[in-house]
Amino acid sequence: MIFHGTCHLMLAMEVGLSIELDRAGAAVHGAGRARLPAQRNPGGFDWSSPPLTLEQDGPAITVEGLPLLPSVQLRVFDFGAVSLEYRLPFSGHASLLTRLSVALSGHAELLADARARVQALCQAMGDAIRKPALSEFTEDYLAIAVRRIDGLAEPVSIGAIGEATIAGILRAECGPLSEQEVRDSVAGAVSYGVSDITVVDWNAALIIDAAPEACLDVLEFANVELLEYRTLDAQLDGALAEAYGTVTARRGAKGLRRGHRDLERLAELQMDAALLYEELNNALKLLGDQFLARLYRAANRRMHLDEWERSTLRKLETLESMYEKLADEQAHRRAELLEWVIIVLILGEIIFSVITFVRH
Repeated sequence: MIFHGTCHLMLAMEVGLSIELDRAGAAVHGAGRARLPAQRNPGGFDWSSPPLTLEQDGPAITVEGLPLLPSVQLRVFDFGAVSLEYRLPFSGHASLLTRLSVALSGHAELLADARARVQALCQAMGDAIRKPALSEFTEDYLAIAVRRIDGLAEPVSIGAIGEATIAGILRAECGPLSEQEVRDSVAGAVSYGVSDITVVDWNAALIIDAAPEACLDVLEFANVELLEYRTLDAQLDGALAEAYGTVTARRGAKGLRRGHRDLERLAELQMDAALLYEELNNALKLLGDQFLARLYRAANRRMHLDEWERSTLRKLETLESMYEKLADEQAHRRAELLEWVIIVLILGEIIFSVITFVRH
């Protein structure tokens, strides 16, 4: 079998809390709102706020002797993420796909190129980014889109291509894998007709489809969603550590003023985290396309997005509990201070009365 298609290496980075896409589009040359991809079921795919899309000249890099396409696609999402897509056309046997998967996994030169592009893009967008902060880590995902296979008759299936072959491609492993590993790697398979199949794994996907654009968009968004959950999780860990230190700290004479600042800081952390969570969950809607919905659920399971979401909600609840404790402590301290003020005033009144009595 000879496979013909394109490798799509998707690299996602967090650049800030949120981005005003209209202002960013006006500031970045050649940027425009993303169009919906061609779909099997019209009206089934929708962005609540379409991302900003632009094309840039690509780097002159070869992988396994194959040159990258001379352009890089960048997408800017309103919830503060940027996704880059490097494309590498190929034609060859399944062993070539495995070698490409190995070579593109953690490709240092492409990672450096992507970070430099995002840094330049952030400078161009300027104050359109709210609370700019480029993430230290990059979330990568490899989607291998095969548009045609010579030597394979329909129906297209995992068995016809070979479970072990697909597993090696998805796990970027040239050596033989155990039966358990093979079964696990091909467990996330979905298909629409007899001529297509998409096998989704945690770090790569194999798409066999003459028109893979919609599938690529769903997988790109799932990768960005994973990045956002990782970023949000790290932010919440920092917020919880800060909140715990605040709640347990002993305060001196300036306790009330410090406590007020701590409450404001904690409320700001809560608002930022809750806003990012809501924007992320409302960004993509799969309205009537059941195939794309199944594909998204498969990606969700393989990337453990539900577990990330539950962890996020638990930490948000814990942060809320700490905020309430700190607010209660501040209320108690205010009441205590007020009691001391009243005692001092009463004592002063008594002393003043005694002095007045003695003088007379």
